[in-house]
Amino acid sequence: MAIPLCMVAIGPWLARSAPSVSQAPFGPSTWSPFGTDRLGRDVLAAALEGGRPLVVTTGVTVAIAYLIGATIGMVAASTTRPVVEDLVMRPVDVLLCVPSLLVVLVVALRTDGSRVAIAAAVAAVLIPPIARFIRMAARNVVQSPAMETLRLQGVGAVERYAGFGRRRLAGPIAADVGVRLIAALYILSSANFLGIGFDTTSTDWAVAVAANKEGLFVAPWSVYLPALLIISLALGTNLMLDEQLARRRWLHLGQAGEADRPAPVDVREVG
Repeated sequence: MAIPLCMVAIGPWLARSAPSVSQAPFGPSTWSPFGTDRLGRDVLAAALEGGRPLVVTTGVTVAIAYLIGATIGMVAASTTRPVVEDLVMRPVDVLLCVPSLLVVLVVALRTDGSRVAIAAAVAAVLIPPIARFIRMAARNVVQSPAMETLRLQGVGAVERYAGFGRRRLAGPIAADVGVRLIAALYILSSANFLGIGFDTTSTDWAVAVAANKEGLFVAPWSVYLPALLIISLALGTNLMLDEQLARRRWLHLGQAGEADRPAPVDVREVG
């Protein structure tokens, strides 16, 4: 994850030294060995500038989708009335049947590729699966005997959910966040590859893959570089979350082993 995230953080600042005059399309560049894209821009300079829009849009989209979807899922998981659960989850089940990419394509066409509208559409299609996942993961936690015991002891709802519930759900939610980030990247990249996403002259990584595909055999780095950055970001996110979850499981197993281990016996006392 270090390479794409560093390019997102300091890439626009490094790209300032790139030549501002357009060069020959799909040809050599005077600034980097990666050549130029279809508009004559340096491929490396465009990649340095194009990561921030995609990453920021993806992060904000997933954050908004998780805020709304997790709220819906927690309400459905914590209620003991089937009628309330049906009222909350049945609309979500209906929305799950709608193809996500189709929704984004329609919104992109109706709004002329507005970044805000496309991000809102991606968040809307992510909300139903997030709500169902949170409902499934949280049901056994919020309705567990431990949660009921805390309630009988006078612990407030905020403390129960923010303390016990958060610790129990941290692992599953972390794994699911990685899945949703990749889903958002996939949807945004697919929309741009079909040519109905963001502005086709943008330096966005997903846009660059689609816009420069005609020069794949002439200037391969104009496609390979942004594509590899997207793949690195996707794989790095999932591998990092998997590693953190594995460490968390081993830490819990180690703590459980220490708790179950009998106290040492002083041989002198036995004697």
